[in-house]
Amino acid sequence: MTASTNPALDEGFLNRVGVASLVFVGLGGLFGAYSLGWRWGAGFAAAGIWSVLNLKALQHLVGLSLRPSGRRPGPIIGAMLIKLPVLYGIGGLIVVKGGLPLGSLLFGLAVPTFVMVLKAGGRILAPRVALRHADDETPAPSENEEGRFGGRNGTQ
Repeated sequence: MTASTNPALDEGFLNRVGVASLVFVGLGGLFGAYSLGWRWGAGFAAAGIWSVLNLKALQHLVGLSLRPSGRRPGPIIGAMLIKLPVLYGIGGLIVVKGGLPLGSLLFGLAVPTFVMVLKAGGRILAPRVALRHADDETPAPSENEEGRFGGRNGTQ
């Protein structure tokens, strides 16, 4: 997928969402297994990993469809033939034959969406802070050096 002009919607954003989701799924699965039982933790982890794989497959399909050189139907059909039966077949087996709590599966499926909302919300709420520090080579003055009142250590 090509990089867009909006830095919040580039391929790197989805890659960071995938990594953060996997970290969250791993920690959430361990916490769930410890506090709610191993089946809950396993269900959360399985559904979360499946959801991240689904996001990456969708990212790949969109990237194939929106290539600057034009779309070729062969790779798109091939990717869909892999994604639909394999990924959704595994998801169906997890739900039907896994014997895992439905709540854990639903929470696990929602992890990438939750991470996307948090990451996008962070960019909306604090865009200037991140850009100011990224562009500026010198660190921003702390309040101890240049206090609110203009003097040293916050005094006038």
